Amino acid sequence: MKFFSLTILSIALLVVVSNATMVAQSNIAPAQPANGTDTTTGKTENRSAEVLFDEVNLYVDKKFEEFNKKKTAYDPTLETKTRQEQKDLAARYASVLKTRSLDQPDLYHLAMLQHIAGNADAALETMLRYLESKAAKGENAQIARAVVVLYATRKNRIAEAETAAAAFAKNQPQNLTEWFGMETLITEAHKKNKNHDGMLQHAKEMLRIAKVIAADKTFQPSRRDDLLFKSTSLIAEAHLNQNQKAEAIAAARELRRMAVTLPSGNLLKLANIRLMGMDQTFDPRNLLDETWLTKGSQLPDLHAVEWIDQKPVKLSELRGQVVLLDFWAHWCGPCRYSLPKFQRLHETYNAKGLVILGLTSYYGTAEGRKVTPVQELAYLRTFKKNNRLSYGVVISDTPVNDRNYGVGSIPMSFLIDRRGDIRFIALGASEPELGALEKMVKKVVEEPDENEPANTRSVSDKAHRAIN
Repeated sequence: MKFFSLTILSIALLVVVSNATMVAQSNIAPAQPANGTDTTTGKTENRSAEVLFDEVNLYVDKKFEEFNKKKTAYDPTLETKTRQEQKDLAARYASVLKTRSLDQPDLYHLAMLQHIAGNADAALETMLRYLESKAAKGENAQIARAVVVLYATRKNRIAEAETAAAAFAKNQPQNLTEWFGMETLITEAHKKNKNHDGMLQHAKEMLRIAKVIAADKTFQPSRRDDLLFKSTSLIAEAHLNQNQKAEAIAAARELRRMAVTLPSGNLLKLANIRLMGMDQTFDPRNLLDETWLTKGSQLPDLHAVEWIDQKPVKLSELRGQVVLLDFWAHWCGPCRYSLPKFQRLHETYNAKGLVILGLTSYYGTAEGRKVTPVQELAYLRTFKKNNRLSYGVVISDTPVNDRNYGVGSIPMSFLIDRRGDIRFIALGASEPELGALEKMVKKVVEEPDENEPANTRSVSDKAHRAIN
């Protein structure tokens, strides 16, 4: 069975049906005579339900292939017209199948045609009939359950949606983003009904699925962060609706800890915003906050095509040293403002084990003019020399480092202790942010190396000394 070019729930969001059309859903296509004749074409349609569905399912993809071969320029009007043609074709074929006595497996194909046609009521009832049959198994059954959740939640038939989601959880194959979407629809339905217990239950399931997705390092980091933030926000909201403020704050704090372990500066920023909205006493720069004691950071190695004044090195090879990763760009004003401060940190703490790496990329421009990578490399070398930056600079030709560390804005800095755990993430170049970073650098540098013999440590070395 072929997959849709988009997920079921995504396709459903693209099906635009006016109120008038929804009222008259049963009249989407002309009724077909019992002999299976397509009244639109006047031809007898004897092909199987599966063949008819496959034709509709692939209709848009094949049309786009034709447009590409003809080198047709993209036209949103043409795309809208093509998708409407697909809907009309689905409605016609659904009407043809309604004249037949269908086998149980073909109920699925009929329901999918009704789904594509935008006939929500018919798609829901046909899918429920299909799922009650012995033919409901495998991929088709899982897609059917997603369709049921979509339409059952719209009609406030929450129990049927929950039954379908529970069955999805017990069967294979499982598309995790599809499953997350199903739980989201149920959570939102409970929220609308002010069923806070139900909302909380399914929001927690959303978060559980999001964590499984987050474990897949090939999953798009920005999308991963969205899933984690959305589920946590709904958990916090459900708690607040039940006057459980402490539990809501705890959920957002857990999100901060996840941001540190992933790591993701973007997720940390989202968690901070959520916390500040609930707790006026929350200080994101509090260096004694338990977030900065989170262990188990999963540090991706750095991608680089050039290293300036730094031998190529893996982060794992820097264990036992304190590492500060500064994401910056030569065209970024706030980045330039922060560079002298990083240089002072390098001069003060390099001898004590601090390694600063400035992470940047090729952008194809320098001082407002287009440049080649070779020219930009020469510009960066000169820029570094003119600004008296003696720490290493790491250059990538893709945004992979930004994605791996959830860097959605620059400057952003990640402080890593001698064990390889992130101890602080500086979001921006404000004086309070850079001041907090400097204090944390001093604190972490003065913490003892666990691999160093105890009798060689200075008496002043303490893991959690007070911050001045």
